[in-house]
Amino acid sequence: MEKEKVIECLNDLLTKAYDAEQGFKQAAQCAEGHPRLKSFLNQQSALRLSFVHDIKQAISRHGGEPDKGSSVVAKVHQVWITVRDALTPGDDAEAILSECVRGEKAALEEYDEKLKCSELPADVRTLVSDHRAKIAQALSEVRAEERLAVQ
Repeated sequence: MEKEKVIECLNDLLTKAYDAEQGFKQAAQCAEGHPRLKSFLNQQSALRLSFVHDIKQAISRHGGEPDKGSSVVAKVHQVWITVRDALTPGDDAEAILSECVRGEKAALEEYDEKLKCSELPADVRTLVSDHRAKIAQALSEVRAEERLAVQ
């Protein structure tokens, strides 16, 4: 795979990692009345920040320049969450978890798409596979939290 394509692939994932880190941080702020959920969301935010660092290192190793910041779509989504939160009385753990499930499913799809490229260098494939596995684990945990919240 040519260098530019590898860097583009990694920068796409970097943007997604920034988005997820901020999304989980925002969700944790909305989960004030749910200490266990808030802790989980903060852990996921920290995990995504570690993804950011991993991906930036990989981009540098491959001679690229990391993009900065999150996507426009994520910023709009965060504003929507803030507005919805202001209009919804109390904090709704089910709504927060539902958004997390949606986000994690989208992340898995993005990672699956990147892994379809057979020309990814071995170190990048390993990194993407590792991150994907952690996202899949987080999705399982979010779904378990979702089941608990409904009870």
